[in-house]
Amino acid sequence: MHTRDAGRVHNRLIRQLDRHKRQTAYEEGRFFRFKLPEIHKKLWQALLEEKIIETDNAAAVSESILRGLKKALHSSDFDFEYFVSPIRTLVPHPNPYSLYMTQYLMEVLIDDPSVIEIYGTDEEVYHVINRVISQSHIQFDKVEEEIVAQLAQNRSILPGSPQYEIAFDQLLRERVGEPEK
Repeated sequence: MHTRDAGRVHNRLIRQLDRHKRQTAYEEGRFFRFKLPEIHKKLWQALLEEKIIETDNAAAVSESILRGLKKALHSSDFDFEYFVSPIRTLVPHPNPYSLYMTQYLMEVLIDDPSVIEIYGTDEEVYHVINRVISQSHIQFDKVEEEIVAQLAQNRSILPGSPQYEIAFDQLLRERVGEPEK
């Protein structure tokens, strides 16, 4: 027996999944905008310490990594998905920005004249990059939780209101700094 509303239920589920995907992408993008300079610094250090990248010009490679991070931040959904498609199945439930930077290292940075060699498998490189991004994300989440707790004490601002969003954004900028444009 078929119900009459099967199409509506199906469409509603698809809309909910779509909305959840957009919300997650928005939150990831916001995190990445605020933490881009920190991620750049820590990622560059981790790639050198783990001996993933061998270079004769550290400054040039650092700038190339920063360009890759900015490119990940500013690329369209289609360009982003197209760029990571060769390694999309590298690990289960990947961080999209970690996946992007892994592909960037393996496809773009390897051709940089300042890079002598990139060592490790795609998966090893991904795990180094993901560790750096995940640590920054955890710190960012803690700051957001502290701000939410601080705003919860203010009874004059209701969650979800425009005033709440403005106050949240101002406190976040005070604690973390200005986001990358």
